[in-house]
Amino acid sequence: MLHRLALLIAVLLVATPATAVAATGKPVVVDTIAVGLNPRTAAFTPDYRFAYASNAGSNTVSVIDVRRRAVVATIPVGSFPYGVAFDRRGRFAYIANRDSDNVSVIDTEDRKVVKTIPVGDAPRLAAATPDGREVWVSSTASNAVTVIGTRTQSVIATIPVGTAPRGISFAPGGRVAYVANSDSDNVSVVDAEARKVTATIPVGDEPRGILVTPDNRTVYVTNTIGGTVSVIDARRNAVTATITVGKNPRGLALHAGDRILYVTNSGSGTLNTVDTRTNKIVGEVALGADPRYTASGPGKRYILVANTGSASISIVTLDC
Repeated sequence: MLHRLALLIAVLLVATPATAVAATGKPVVVDTIAVGLNPRTAAFTPDYRFAYASNAGSNTVSVIDVRRRAVVATIPVGSFPYGVAFDRRGRFAYIANRDSDNVSVIDTEDRKVVKTIPVGDAPRLAAATPDGREVWVSSTASNAVTVIGTRTQSVIATIPVGTAPRGISFAPGGRVAYVANSDSDNVSVVDAEARKVTATIPVGDEPRGILVTPDNRTVYVTNTIGGTVSVIDARRNAVTATITVGKNPRGLALHAGDRILYVTNSGSGTLNTVDTRTNKIVGEVALGADPRYTASGPGKRYILVANTGSASISIVTLDC
């Protein structure tokens, strides 16, 4: 078993999307990386050489060398760091600090904070537009999304959405954004150019994570209290299916080929895999304590999962 895991890790690190092995729907944890206290999210740099994990309990960001699978730097940021996003080139990282109501801008070459940007109340998750020109931050207690321009590193817009926004995901091309509003149990569909809500979609109980598929046909939403995933038809702006998963689902990611969806369950300490053609669960694996949000690796061949209660990052892929 250990030899098989070692071989699998090697394949993940060197394979290209075209040469990666075919995979089943059974998830497997191939490694675990110790980071700071209470990590909430992780994100890869655009070149996938490094990953940044936000450590809410230690007010730091861990910089992970992806090939070595080890922390190579720890950067102090604001209070209770949460969301992580990068500009297009990966020169700067943007860290949403929930309790200090600001965003720390990290120079990724010098690995230090070079600017602090005040935003709305209780900023949580962050997402960069596909062109990397903007970073959107969910200001949960302000019921709004704060838009930061990466050229000026300043707030350029504030967009009112639903109550207590959390996850943000952009459709391909970046003209439409979807925002999960945890306290109003709905998703705001936002025209990213006009900066206004054009539709509101009711979903399950306390939506937090959200993901748009690359073909722009489907939006997945984790309903944390409901223990479900809502499947939204993006053309109709309507829920077409509800999938029961583990307890308190949070993070979402797709595996290469987009036929398998990963769902992390913070309340049950597990990850489910779902067949996107049938909306049926096809696998489950135990993770660390309180797994939260995910980051997709190169070619979507594996993901990182932040385990809040274990101060660690799990590397998860599908069994071959």
